[in-house]
Parts: sequence; structure tokens; C-alpha cells
Amino acid sequence: MNRTGAVLGKEAGLATLRELLHEAEHGALNCMALRVYRADGGSDDLVLGGSAKEQAKALGDLLAMKD
Repeated sequence: MNRTGAVLGKEAGLATLRELLHEAEHGALNCMALRVYRADGGSDDLVLGGSAKEQAKALGDLLAMKD
């Protein structure tokens, strides 16, 4: 499944998160950056896995998109 720029509903989104978790558990993912929007209006930026250099780049890329 090509997820680039994907906009998913709740069920498809949950299925995609399960697929990503499976990929991470089996070594198919190296690093992942996520922005989580909360019901109270807050948000969290998370970077999972990868080296410190990969994490810094992923977080920088994610923060650059926040504008």
C-alpha cells in the first residue's frame, strides 16, 4: 500500500497503524516520525527507531511541516 500523502478514515487509519507496527516488529521499518493530534487540541511529535542522526533528521522534517 502506498501511504504517501494518504488521508484515511478511522478504520483504515487503525489498520495502517497495525501494518506499520507489524513492519517495525519485523525489521522492515528503520525510523518513523508521527504527529499526533489530540481531541483537546494539543499535538505530539514522535520519532521512533533509527539512529540519533536519522531521528534528528526525521524530527526536523516533521517540525518543518508544522508551519
